[in-house]
Amino acid sequence: MPAFRLPCLLSIYVIGCLLLLSTVAVAGAKDDDAHYDRISLVATASDEVDNDILEATLSVYREGSNPSLLSEEVNSTIQWAIGEAKKVSGITVQTLGYQTNPVYQQQRLSAWRVRQSLRLESRDIAKLSQLIGKLQERLAVGRVGYRISAQRRNAVEESLITEAIALFQQRAELVAKQMGRSRYRVVQMAINTGGAPMQPMMRAEMATMADMRTSPSFEAGAQTVTVSINGMIELQLD
Repeated sequence: MPAFRLPCLLSIYVIGCLLLLSTVAVAGAKDDDAHYDRISLVATASDEVDNDILEATLSVYREGSNPSLLSEEVNSTIQWAIGEAKKVSGITVQTLGYQTNPVYQQQRLSAWRVRQSLRLESRDIAKLSQLIGKLQERLAVGRVGYRISAQRRNAVEESLITEAIALFQQRAELVAKQMGRSRYRVVQMAINTGGAPMQPMMRAEMATMADMRTSPSFEAGAQTVTVSINGMIELQLD
């Protein structure tokens, strides 16, 4: 093969690559040009929903020099609380973390601390309130709060999704009309749900409750469940 043909072949190859890149660039530019009149929209729907589950955490705590004896006392108290809870229908009981920790003073072991907690929840607020009053004889109330059950939340969110989508469509049609277009298409849509999963009581109320020996009173209240839609539409040419 003559030596002069190699540079010619390289030149043809380079020119071919440049033409290919140019074609891709033009196609990309056409795609970018096609993305015209895109508008972002937000639509939100919300509703006040009654809390239907009361949840409470109670704890037993002991401190002393004999960890085995402390453990027996804590376990005995927890078993008593579980037994009292199981006497009441419609209440879910769950034991939480068991902890044994050393206590040091001046870098020397001085005592042991043993602690365990119990979580209770129920749809029947009156029954759980009475049970908490009973258990306060031997356990301390740590936290009480309200939340919406998964079943109720799902039902409300499904209704709000329908409402939010209708509002999104209404706004999209309004924008298209104001921009002098009769048609649009949805390019992107994200549906987000929100709302506090639990509403805890204030610390001051908790401290007062810990000193009570009668059944505490609770008001479930309500919380806001929200569904928001973030989307993008593209106005179409007639």
